[in-house]
Amino acid sequence: MADTPDATLNAWKIAWRRAHPAIAGVEKVSQSSGRTYWQGGLWRDIEDAAIMAVQNPGEAYAAGFPGRGVTFKKAGSFLWCQLPSKRVTCYPYPKLLPGMYQRDQLTYMCVPGENDKGKIIADVKNANNWARIATYGGSLTENIVQALCRDLLVDTMLTLHDKGAQIVLHVHDEVVIETSEAGAEAARAAMQNIMRQPREWAKDFPLWAECNVMTRYGKG
Repeated sequence: MADTPDATLNAWKIAWRRAHPAIAGVEKVSQSSGRTYWQGGLWRDIEDAAIMAVQNPGEAYAAGFPGRGVTFKKAGSFLWCQLPSKRVTCYPYPKLLPGMYQRDQLTYMCVPGENDKGKIIADVKNANNWARIATYGGSLTENIVQALCRDLLVDTMLTLHDKGAQIVLHVHDEVVIETSEAGAEAARAAMQNIMRQPREWAKDFPLWAECNVMTRYGKG
């Protein structure tokens, strides 16, 4: 994958977006610039809600499937995003700036990572470890999905802990526990059952998990 040409990767990306209009929207071409953009879909709904919240501080704007969506609200210097778990994430010092396609783009301050360098926007407060970056619906959705998955994992780990499981580590979407060899199969079955049960706030979420018994950590 690391040696795959950029043109091929971009073609895969475009093909995925075209195959999922409910998420990415419908492909459009700007009459003024001739550039391709995407209209409608979940990404645009989330972006619209975030922008409306910045434009109207104190007002809440929801996006996403009812019961599984998020709510944006600007309070103080932050744009807050409430997740289905009711936990909130934030975007410091949000600001709307002119973007492409005659549309404002959402920007905020953060500690830029390696992948953020191309998104940095000029700002007098920018520094090596603090800068304004631009974002859009697809990136906001990624933030939400990552945060949502974290909440699912942490809630499951707390349940496992309450049941007496000896958690030794977790890796991305995996949880590793230690148990006796004699009780390994029973522990596996109990753990798998717990990990397949949605939390109360995640009712009807399509969760699934498969647990394996190993003598040392590895990919099952």
